Amino acid sequence: PFQFSCHILDKDGNLTHPEFLHDDETDPREPLLKALMEAIGSSGSIIAYNAGFEKRILNDLARWFPQYKELLFQWTLRFWDQLVIFRKYYSDYHFKGSNSIKSVLPVIVPSMSYSGLAVPDGTAAQITWNEMIRLPDGPEKQTLYNNLLQYCGQDTLAMVKIHELLQASQRK
Repeated sequence: PFQFSCHILDKDGNLTHPEFLHDDETDPREPLLKALMEAIGSSGSIIAYNAGFEKRILNDLARWFPQYKELLFQWTLRFWDQLVIFRKYYSDYHFKGSNSIKSVLPVIVPSMSYSGLAVPDGTAAQITWNEMIRLPDGPEKQTLYNNLLQYCGQDTLAMVKIHELLQASQRK
């Protein structure tokens, strides 16, 4: 892992957005983990879209950094997976048979889409990051850096918007 984005909604409805993107050719894992530890905190739900993927990353980090194994395990217990809702309970023909966040988001939050992003998916993010870390500091590297932040931030902001819509539908 080389990047994360968290949108954190506190009990008062305040939204913060800690994020991390490793920008050079050194090993990104421990700096990412330390930044994530600062961002996540010790309480509250961790909402993900496909929590299984995120838990696998945390398990990998626990193997690489056994001194954090217990903390990372505790985080896995806090996950709440939005994907389950769209696999089991919410379907729309506009999803075109896919439950991915990229298919669901533009249907239920029409103002948000991945189509205009320079980095539209995880594969493109990996390719862009591999290119970015090899560049010297300058405008081209900064553009790629910003594109990666925008893509990853879109994912977590999407989960906030989905969460808000699901909560609103519960109140009806």
